[in-house]
Amino acid sequence: MRKLLAIFLLMSVAVSAVEIFDEFYVMEKTISTIEKGEVYSINGEEFKVTKVDNKILKSLSTTDNPFYFYNSNNEKTMARIGDYLVSPLTLSEIYSVDKNEFKNYIKE
Repeated sequence: MRKLLAIFLLMSVAVSAVEIFDEFYVMEKTISTIEKGEVYSINGEEFKVTKVDNKILKSLSTTDNPFYFYNSNNEKTMARIGDYLVSPLTLSEIYSVDKNEFKNYIKE
């Protein structure tokens, strides 16, 4: 019985494990899409923006929705289909912006 419980516990941990990407990996895999993104601004700063869709998930080799990554401030960040990946025009860092928050951005 203990062996059965141990196996069940291991299986449930394995199923709930979520990969967390680092910022460099996300930038490397999505930079060509972000470069082609539109320019938006908020609080006087301009950003390249791309909407998270299945193409982004495919470029990251994941089907996780949401997916997680560490942003430029080394904070665990969640992004899901419909949210936005945002980067300064220099493409030096990357952040996720919730689709509801993105309403505050202005298209340039």
